[in-house]
Amino acid sequence: MQGNDLRALRKSAKLTQGALADAIGMSRKTVNEMELDKAPIEKRTELAVRYVVEHPERFDGT
Repeated sequence: MQGNDLRALRKSAKLTQGALADAIGMSRKTVNEMELDKAPIEKRTELAVRYVVEHPERFDGT
């Protein structure tokens, strides 16, 4: 997964960088760096992002 793929997935789920970061247990800064290809996206991070995008009801803040 590349940064632009991460950004597209996040936006398709209508999540902010901060909301995605909270859902996957990372900082907003790290999500930003991954989207800009300044930090690597590990496979486990990719899987976590895909899970959040596919199951947004589990991460609605309630």
